[in-house]
Amino acid sequence: MDVSLFARLFPELLSQHNRVSLPGMGSFVAAEQPPKLVKKGRLLKAPGRVIRFSVDESWNDELLECAYSAELNLSMPKPEDDETASRNLALCLERAKREIAQLVVVIKIQFRQSGAFDFPRFGTLKSDDKDQVTFVQSTDCPVVTHAFGLPDLAIKPLGAMAAIEELYATRGHRRVSGIVYVLLGVLLWLAMLICMAYLFRDRLTPVLERLLYTPEERSIIHAG
Repeated sequence: MDVSLFARLFPELLSQHNRVSLPGMGSFVAAEQPPKLVKKGRLLKAPGRVIRFSVDESWNDELLECAYSAELNLSMPKPEDDETASRNLALCLERAKREIAQLVVVIKIQFRQSGAFDFPRFGTLKSDDKDQVTFVQSTDCPVVTHAFGLPDLAIKPLGAMAAIEELYATRGHRRVSGIVYVLLGVLLWLAMLICMAYLFRDRLTPVLERLLYTPEERSIIHAG
């Protein structure tokens, strides 16, 4: 049983399929993951695929058995005829099933001893006290995690932009304040003119009559 071979086959199969079963335990499942913000909103993770382990999906899809038997068959001498080739394939498949069953036994023993089993460059299976199995994907796992070919996007702080917006806001406030002062000044002058007109109305009346009326109209007004 070659654990390193299993560790290589799982990522290869998950790059082509959404699910690969580990007979007797469950299945590795590659699920779509939407974009999300991490590192306190400074990094936008691209949409992609994340690998988890499901004990509920226990049916055997035989993908691992076929891939493992194909690897075993490559190490065998080249067959002389089709009958020998067919017999070799059958032997390799039988051996693959046997060694996969051995792998499951080794994993369960390791769970009882340390609670974890590691697949190099793929990830770690972990088991808790309630026999719940989880999978922690390795950071250098060769599975294509960016399903759409999009890179992660670093987001820069908007401190400089905020300072510019604050500056424009301050200038706008000053502009509005200047207009208010002008309007208040005009209203003050109008109020002063009205007050002066009221105080000096007796002196201003003849002047206003001369400006507004002709001599004939003024004589009629005073005659009345």
